[in-house]
Amino acid sequence: MSFYLQDMPWHEGETKMQRKLRVPDMDNPTVPTMSPQLANHLQVTPLIAIGTLDKKGRPWTTLWGNGDKGFARPMVQRVIGIRTPVTGKYDPVVEELFGKEATGEIVREENHEGRMVAGLTIDLETRKRVKLFGRMVAGALGIRDDEVTEQEEHVVEVQLVLDIKQSLGNCPKYLNKKRIIAARARPELISDSLKLPQQAVDLLEKADLFFISSSQKDLDMDTNHRGGPPGFVRVVSNEEAGAVIVYPEYSGNRLYQTLGNLAVNPLAGICVPDFETGDMLYLTGTTETLVGKDAAALLPRSNLTVKISITAARFVANALPFRGVEGECSPYNPSVRYLPTEKAPATNQDDELQQATLLSQTKLTPTVSRFRFSLENAASYRPGQYVTLDFSRNLDMGYSHMCDDDPKSINDDFVRTFTVSSLPGTPPDPVRRLKDDEFEITIRKVGAVTEHMFKHLGKTSRERGMHELEVGVKGFGGEFEVQQQGDEVICFVAAGVGITPLLPSLWALDSQKLRVLWSIREEDIPLVADVLEQHPELGQSLQIFITNADERNSDIARLKEKRAVVHLHRISEQDLSMCGEDWKKYYLCTPVPMRKLLIEWLPGKELIFEDFNF
Repeated sequence: MSFYLQDMPWHEGETKMQRKLRVPDMDNPTVPTMSPQLANHLQVTPLIAIGTLDKKGRPWTTLWGNGDKGFARPMVQRVIGIRTPVTGKYDPVVEELFGKEATGEIVREENHEGRMVAGLTIDLETRKRVKLFGRMVAGALGIRDDEVTEQEEHVVEVQLVLDIKQSLGNCPKYLNKKRIIAARARPELISDSLKLPQQAVDLLEKADLFFISSSQKDLDMDTNHRGGPPGFVRVVSNEEAGAVIVYPEYSGNRLYQTLGNLAVNPLAGICVPDFETGDMLYLTGTTETLVGKDAAALLPRSNLTVKISITAARFVANALPFRGVEGECSPYNPSVRYLPTEKAPATNQDDELQQATLLSQTKLTPTVSRFRFSLENAASYRPGQYVTLDFSRNLDMGYSHMCDDDPKSINDDFVRTFTVSSLPGTPPDPVRRLKDDEFEITIRKVGAVTEHMFKHLGKTSRERGMHELEVGVKGFGGEFEVQQQGDEVICFVAAGVGITPLLPSLWALDSQKLRVLWSIREEDIPLVADVLEQHPELGQSLQIFITNADERNSDIARLKEKRAVVHLHRISEQDLSMCGEDWKKYYLCTPVPMRKLLIEWLPGKELIFEDFNF
């Protein structure tokens, strides 16, 4: 059976955390090999975080790259190769994998499984990242041909070959943008004591990200990113016996792969890069995951935190052969959560959010509605982007340890992302229906936030004795814009409300070179009818697949009148073959299980999708 046809099993720790936090059953989107997403991102990523275990079983993490893209690539089947400049001294991962000297000698893994290595390809400029786990096949550490050796720079070259066992694309939720550029590295070990030097404390005070590695016994490893506002990591204590730090676990995709590892094996290794100076802080230590009232006691306003007691550390000045040019902060970032012993901030960042006002709700089906909002400068988004809305003022009634009525709300920050389904104000579209200060989202009712939205009808809500709905806007983002280059033909595959990223781009697409395959349930037929009413030109490009439909349903005839082709079955591999060889680029906006099947059915095609697991 192909690997795409079965979900990865949950490990012991992940299951433990999900049960502890009362998370409902969900699909595990991890792919047990090298996914097309990883294969593509390897070739364009400017940085890769790498984690491994030392001889004592402690995780360490590092960050490799110098801003050049293409230093990693797929080789054969599930094997990848990495070749990149790294700092020549004091990198604990380099030392563990290759030794301290750049001899160029090839290190081969004699153990048939190979050493565990985890990684994270990350592009902070586009906010894309893909996790990987593999086993080391071979590697080498050698002197670069162009190395400057006269105490100006000390950079060597790593070559590493990995057999990939798992991969998973992650969402961009807390990634703060940075453009990576090359720089000279002159590593100097400032401290390797358990008490952090002041430079390291200062770095933590301003850091807006770090990378963390953890392991599930000897089964696998995980390396990932943690980000937030500058200073989101707090120093609890800094004594000779060892510093203690804490960070909040913001709401995420609820996979709990890092926390699951820590539940079984509470050891973590992190690295904190300074993108301004090139300094690097390497830490490894013992963790304690705090939930509910215990988390809030240590870090107020937090439902989930990780405390790390440092057991080994290195602070290295001028360690990195790159720097980062600051860009936009993630629109998801909450304000810094300070320790009870620290001074609270003078202002609350959340108070400065722009407010969007709900103008109207158009109910399309019992569970799908189109919402129109007014917002100053609403036309600033691009087609296909999402808007990030903060409902914390509307729904956050204060900290609660447990919530029996709505267990999914535990650790909920009430920040949500919705794809904008309307055109921006700037495109030259004479039939645009909205004003420049308006935008629309078309969404399904699926949880606490959408339940709240569906109770409001817009301005008319006041007539019904309800408050007018105003919600904070953290910004617009995303790169999922549907584009045609020249005469190329493209195919968009959607399920349910997954059609929304396509709608703002229709004005710029050649409908003769567009094929849309849209899978829906019978109860969502009115949604299709509404889309065709708003975008009649879509009909000639549209193939609709309706699950469990009654062919006598009169609404189906309405769709056919709009020139859409209707199929009364699920999308199959045979249905994709109708696109032919001319259709080489596919945009996918479907749930994870369906996307896995589509990836299998479309070998050799250019597949474009984003992970919306926010």
